[in-house]
Amino acid sequence: MKRLLAAVAVLALATAARAEDSSPEAPSLESPRWGSFEIRLSGYHPKIDSEFAGSFTPYQNSFGDKRGWMGKLGVSKELYHGIGTLEAGAAAGYWEMYGHGHLTKDPTVAADSTALKVIPLSLMLTYRFDWVAEQIGVPLAPYGRVSLDRMQWWVTDGSGGSSKSGATNGYSLTGGVALMLDFFDRSLAREMDRDTGINHTYAFVDFTKSFIDDFGSKSSWDMSDSATTLTAGLLFVF
Repeated sequence: MKRLLAAVAVLALATAARAEDSSPEAPSLESPRWGSFEIRLSGYHPKIDSEFAGSFTPYQNSFGDKRGWMGKLGVSKELYHGIGTLEAGAAAGYWEMYGHGHLTKDPTVAADSTALKVIPLSLMLTYRFDWVAEQIGVPLAPYGRVSLDRMQWWVTDGSGGSSKSGATNGYSLTGGVALMLDFFDRSLAREMDRDTGINHTYAFVDFTKSFIDDFGSKSSWDMSDSATTLTAGLLFVF
């Protein structure tokens, strides 16, 4: 009987400990933090035609009004973590659009196909107010970002050869909100941290206003987005 009571007691203690570990309020030790990694997806439509003030629309004539998909990957180093998080980082991506060439200012479609391809590069400074999500449990973290941007672009002809290339520099301003996915399964989040070192996972959406025109140069292509850019993605804090 004593052995049975002892076994029951041990089983009860183990069950209680396991329940405490899986509860949302259970304390957990995070792995050391370094920074974050993000995956971003947005639409993009360059503002190239704006320099002609409506008198000539070479981009629209060749590629139309459709917004192509732009994907970007970014990594940031944590500079401060306390009342929110401050990070500095870099990002790179890819975008392309295919169309048909035109004859100078004549909107008649030429026989040759053409493509505009862009590699967007960014240096970023981001502040994320994640203190409420991490300390209180409300799973929302608003954030703001300032970026220095460079659009490395080239135009190809129908054979795939490069006929023109260049780069346009500028900056952009971003504001958004991130939803901490840990909130929905804290036990899984702690297990992921132990196995991979990912402290938190967020889904986010943000809006960006870009000014990528070589800081107002009249001789450069304006590679700013023609509209405010809506972006969605995933953020991994590790």
